[in-house]
Amino acid sequence: MPLQQWEKREISLRYWLQGREWFQALEALEFGKTYHTGVRKDGFTPEFDHQISIAQFVRTLASSLDFPEETISTVFLHDVREDYGVSDKEIRDQFGDRVANAVAAMTKTFRGERQPEQMVFNQIALDPIASIAKGADRIHNFNSMVGVFTADKQLSYIHEAETYFFPMLKKARRLHVRQEPGYENIRHMLQSQIRLIQAIHEKE
Repeated sequence: MPLQQWEKREISLRYWLQGREWFQALEALEFGKTYHTGVRKDGFTPEFDHQISIAQFVRTLASSLDFPEETISTVFLHDVREDYGVSDKEIRDQFGDRVANAVAAMTKTFRGERQPEQMVFNQIALDPIASIAKGADRIHNFNSMVGVFTADKQLSYIHEAETYFFPMLKKARRLHVRQEPGYENIRHMLQSQIRLIQAIHEKE
């Protein structure tokens, strides 16, 4: 039976990580996959393909990142605190302070307490890892939401990107100068996706 596209993505990513000897990222992949065991909103794509797809994009930015392995590790772990209640201590003990700090910055809600959006995005901008991972996360959200999310939900994601993501990327670019090509890539991708989604809805 032919491999599914998501299976090919994961196999490709695993070989790439092994070739780089990024064993922390491989460990984070396995850790995240033990929690994300469901399917996405399309009803058949594995839930963890979200993280795999984000990591596949982030690998293309690796040469311009300050902490490329830690950024990919964070991608695999960025939802485990908010969605599954994994503790900061567990992430910190297993994956180190850089990854734990980035995951913490990206965690909006933990044990029922939701932080204000502006405060969350300010925290993300200050972190060189979280700011890349969060931007890449929204790129994949846009890639996978047409035909799955309602029109109102899609437009709310666009509003959130314009209100919080673009200012965050601008601030992060000034703080983490070496990563400027990565931020510019993410900004360009988000703008292109927004224009496409808006054009789709204008024709409806």
